[in-house]
Amino acid sequence: MALHDIVLDSLPSSVNVYEIVTARNVFFLICGWIIYQLLRAAWNISPFHPLHHIPGPKLAAATYLPEFWYDVVRFGTYTHEIGKMHKIYGADFPRTVEDGPVVRISPEEVHCNDVEFLDEIYTIGNRKRDKPRHQVSGSAMESSGFATSEHDLHRLRRAPLGKFFSKNQIARLEPHIQGLVQRLCDKLLAHAGKNEIISVQMAYSCFTSDVISEYSFGESFGFLNQESWEPNFRGAIYSLIQTVFLFRFFPFLKHTAVATTWFIKYLPRDLALLTRTLNIDIPNQIKKTKADMDAGIVHERQTVFGELLKSDLPPQEKSLGRLTGEASAVLSGGTETTSWTLSILTYYLLTQPRIFTKLTDELRAAVPDPQNLPPWTTLEQLPYLSAVIQESLRLSYGITGRSARVATEEDLVYRGQWTPPGSMESVKVEYVIPRGFAVGMSNGLTHHDETIFPNSHSFIPERWLDDNGRRRKDLDRYLQSFGKGTRICLGMNLAFCELHLSLTALVLRVFPHMRLYETTEEDVKWDRDMIVPVPKASSKGVRVAIV
Repeated sequence: MALHDIVLDSLPSSVNVYEIVTARNVFFLICGWIIYQLLRAAWNISPFHPLHHIPGPKLAAATYLPEFWYDVVRFGTYTHEIGKMHKIYGADFPRTVEDGPVVRISPEEVHCNDVEFLDEIYTIGNRKRDKPRHQVSGSAMESSGFATSEHDLHRLRRAPLGKFFSKNQIARLEPHIQGLVQRLCDKLLAHAGKNEIISVQMAYSCFTSDVISEYSFGESFGFLNQESWEPNFRGAIYSLIQTVFLFRFFPFLKHTAVATTWFIKYLPRDLALLTRTLNIDIPNQIKKTKADMDAGIVHERQTVFGELLKSDLPPQEKSLGRLTGEASAVLSGGTETTSWTLSILTYYLLTQPRIFTKLTDELRAAVPDPQNLPPWTTLEQLPYLSAVIQESLRLSYGITGRSARVATEEDLVYRGQWTPPGSMESVKVEYVIPRGFAVGMSNGLTHHDETIFPNSHSFIPERWLDDNGRRRKDLDRYLQSFGKGTRICLGMNLAFCELHLSLTALVLRVFPHMRLYETTEEDVKWDRDMIVPVPKASSKGVRVAIV
C-alpha cells in the first residue's frame, strides 16, 4: 500500500493535467494566431497582392497597426499621417514627386488626394459603391443608413428619408426653424452687459439640436428654452464619437453601449440626457407613432418615424431597433457639424472687420427687418452671403476623416500627371484599383489643395465669387463638406437653411454686440479627426461676451 500511495502521489492530479493541457492549448493557439498574422502580412506586401503596385509605407500595406496607432492610441491623427504619406510616396518614385496622388494606407485601402478623381470614387447613378466594412464597423448606429455598407441596402433605406429632407418639405417647416433662429438671438442678447462668458459651440449646439428635433421628431428638445445653455448633447456626443476608432478595431465593444441604460442615474448629466433620449425617449416615440397609425390617428406634423413607418420598406426595416438607429443617426448628424460651422463663422467674422462689414451691408440691403427674415431660398441668392457660407463649410470640413468607397462591379483607373520638384516636365501616373478594394479621400486634405484653393488655410470668401461679384459654381464640385455621390448627406438642404437663416439674424442682431474672449485661430483649427474635426486638447473653444 505504501508503494501504491507513493506511485499515486507522483502522478499529476486531474486538476493539474487540465491546467497543463489548457496552458499548452492556449500557447499553441497564440502561436498559431501569430503565424497566421505574419503570413497574412507577408501576403499583403507580396508581389501577388492586387494592391502591391500602389506606393506607400510597407508597414501600412502589411497590417492595420499604423492606423490603430495613430487613430486609437494617438486619438484621431491618422489623417495627418496620410497627408505626410502623399508627400513622401509620389508615383513610383519615393521622395521625387511632390504630393503623390495615390497611396496605400492599409492592407485593403487606397487613399487619393487628387480632387479630379472625386466623381469616380463618389459616383452617382447605377454605378455601385459600398462603404468598406472596416469603416462602418465602429458605428454604434449599425442599423442606420449612414452605417450601411451594401450599396443596394443603403439605397433602400435612404429613399423614404430623402423625401423627408427635400427642399419642399423644408419649405413647409421653415417657419418653425425661423422661430428657433430668433429664440437663439434673443437668448444670446439676454447676456448683454452681464459680463458673462459664453461658449458659442454650446449655444449653437442647443440651436441645432432643437432644430433637428423639431424638424424630425415634431417636438423640440427645448434647449433654447432653458435658463442656461446646459445641459445639451454637445459634450455627450463628443464623448461617444471618441470611441468610434476603438470600436472599429474591436466591434464587439460597441454593444456595451446598451448597458449604459442600466446605470443612467450615475452618468454625467449631459451623457445621461443623451442616453435617455437615444435608448428610452426615441423608442417610446416610435412606439407611440406606430400605435397612432394603427389606430388611424393622423397628425398634422410629419415626423421621420411616420415617414419610415408608412413607407414601403419591408417589415424587418421597420423594426424598433432599426428605426431607433436611424433616428439616432439623424440626431447626431444634424447637431455638431452645423454648430461647428457656425462657430467657424463667428470667429472669422469677428476677427475680419472688412468681411463682416461687407456682409452686413449686403444683408441690410436685402433684409429690412432681421426679426422677420425672408425665406432661406431668397437669402441663398445673395452672392456674398453664399460665398461666406461656402468658405465656412470648406474650413469646417463636415467630417475630417477619410470616407472610402468600394467599387464592387468595376475596376477604377486613376490617370494623372504630376511634376517633380525642380522639373519642367510632368510625370504620367496610372493606377488600377481593383474592384472589391476601398479607395477614398479626406476633406481635411482635399479642402487644402492649393491648386484649387490658393492660400487654403485663410478665410477668403472672395474665392467663391467671379470678377463681377457673382457666385462661382465651378468650385462647388470640389467642396466635400456634405459628401458626394449616392451617399451625399441627407440633411444638406436643412443645414443650408439653418446656416442662411441663423447667420443672417446673427450678423444683423447679435454680432455687433459680440466680442471674442481669449480665443485665437488655434481654437478653430482642425487638430484631430474624431470623425468630425476637433481642435487641440488645450482649446476651450470659441468664447464670447455680449456687450
